[in-house]
Amino acid sequence: MSAADRREAILDAARSAFAERGFHKTSLDSVAERAGVSKALLYEHFSSKRELYVSMLEMHVHELVERISGAVAGAEPGEPRMRAGLEAFFGFVEERRGAWRIMFRNSDDPDVSIRLDRLRDEVAAAIVQLMSEDAVAKGLDFPKMPQMVEMIAQQLVGAMQSLADWWDLRRDVPRDDVLQVAMDFAWMGQERLSRGERWAG
Repeated sequence: MSAADRREAILDAARSAFAERGFHKTSLDSVAERAGVSKALLYEHFSSKRELYVSMLEMHVHELVERISGAVAGAEPGEPRMRAGLEAFFGFVEERRGAWRIMFRNSDDPDVSIRLDRLRDEVAAAIVQLMSEDAVAKGLDFPKMPQMVEMIAQQLVGAMQSLADWWDLRRDVPRDDVLQVAMDFAWMGQERLSRGERWAG
């Protein structure tokens, strides 16, 4: 087995181990055993459990961001773009359950939490960019109200993460049902907002 294949085997084993038991309860011995390698060989690739965990995290974050970016890049602005992004997001959650838990449900290590905060900020920044582009296309003044757009983006990120956490514990709920509720929540209000409407108070 090549060094690259061994590293991949270790990462595959770590994904399932961390997803099942979380960061603190997972030992490098158990990861090495799952991967079919010695602990000494594991240390040739990763110097510590934290380095292994962060490598797993970064790999999955990259995959999630690439999925969403690819989906929205090919979609028309507005509702199709939001639907494409949400479909890509919930597709990842459904297909990569272990990865989702590694990223968001077992993140009780401070260093990992910092990286997850950075991820959420990056996703929110991407949403801000998309919303600003859509607003320009419609002749609205969103780019002149960056703080409002940033708040909307943070709301969307937090709401979708919470919904995904809820769904992760209720896998009998079909993905189409989750997507429907997500679009009900996210798009119905966004549609009115995109027309320049605001809550009157």
